Amino acid sequence: MVVNRFKILVKALKPLSEIDEAITVEEAVKVVFKQYTKNWNENSYGNSNYKKLYYQGLNPSAVQKIDASIIDEDKLKNFINMASDNQKESMSIYLRDSLGLKEDIKTSSLAYFCVNLMSELMEESKYKKTLEKQKKPTGNSGPNKAEDIGLTIKDEKGIFEETFNQIKEIKLSYKNSGMRAFALLPVSGMYSHKNLIKLLRKNLARYIFSRKNRAESDDLEELTAEATSELRDFVRECNPQTLLGELLIYIFLEHCERAPKIFTKAEFYKERKSIRQKSIFLREDNGGWQLIVGAANLNETMEVAISEALKECEEIKNESDFGGGSYSTRFFQNSDLDNRFSTEQIKKIESIMFPSPDVQESPIQVESYGIFLGYQADNLDGNESLENRLKEDAEKAVGMISDSISGYGLGNHPIYLYLLPFKNLKCESDRIIDKLVGR
Repeated sequence: MVVNRFKILVKALKPLSEIDEAITVEEAVKVVFKQYTKNWNENSYGNSNYKKLYYQGLNPSAVQKIDASIIDEDKLKNFINMASDNQKESMSIYLRDSLGLKEDIKTSSLAYFCVNLMSELMEESKYKKTLEKQKKPTGNSGPNKAEDIGLTIKDEKGIFEETFNQIKEIKLSYKNSGMRAFALLPVSGMYSHKNLIKLLRKNLARYIFSRKNRAESDDLEELTAEATSELRDFVRECNPQTLLGELLIYIFLEHCERAPKIFTKAEFYKERKSIRQKSIFLREDNGGWQLIVGAANLNETMEVAISEALKECEEIKNESDFGGGSYSTRFFQNSDLDNRFSTEQIKKIESIMFPSPDVQESPIQVESYGIFLGYQADNLDGNESLENRLKEDAEKAVGMISDSISGYGLGNHPIYLYLLPFKNLKCESDRIIDKLVGR
């Protein structure tokens, strides 16, 4: 039996509007739309259509009208957060039982859960996905061989291209290295995080859970709720800038370099309660393989972001040079792959990392680095001079990066860099992560 999650959400929120008297299901749907948008017009539908939406769920037409009314997630969160503790507890229990979740929804994260659920319902209806498709294992499409380690990100309908504008791509004069400079695409002519948040939200569970974890679960809502909770704990241990940087290097490496993640920093934290480890990605390169260690730095000045990120890579390199062994090799030797990959995938990884004695040369000679660099720039609203100014920033960055690569002795390591400006880096990263997982 297909579960009507929109009906469940509306029914859960309905008591918040029943202060003096009970309201109809049509009125309850109106309240949800009004609280989820800046200017919902109640006359968009007649009562019969509101009732139809309640019993049948959202449809593409409703999604289009909601988008046109300007989505305001904070408004819905504030509406839910005004509920009493008893109301929140009742709503959490109802949602858990009705959606069949195995874990409780914390009352402190109830508002985030409801907003995330509404966002999922919008996307599901927008792209005409049935619930049955949504319930399939969440692995990404790709080669179908059992041993293949495919990409994990969800980038349907070109949401990456709707989010980022690639300003410039520059090849660096070092081993297979390059830099790509991006800017957030405006929404309705304005600088906005709307599409970025949508892209990141779709990939939270993919970022923090292994392929095996996701393949073994047929409950997307539970995975999303658990991912939000785990990442909230991760943020409390570090900071919003760290999580945003980690999510973005994951997105950029998988999308731009087609380098599937093997393990992420937040996965390490979930299992070991340590934030010292780095994310690791695997990339096929001219018949060989690259293991890419992920790094990120968000700083108000581009110079500091570049210097600190490459300094971090130097420290990883030095551990290898001074007898500690490569970071990725140490990871694989000390990790339990059985909990993350299928038997066929483990054999594939081991054949790459630890080839048989008759193989004369290891497929992986040196580690590669994938680096996300966030920096602060003035006046990022769309105008004719913006792209030229960001191209100038990219050219300046190349000089700084080249100096740092030489100074830190990283010239023999392939490096993939991604540059993205923000208006107010700390404020924006705090806000983005608050919208995604809360704190």
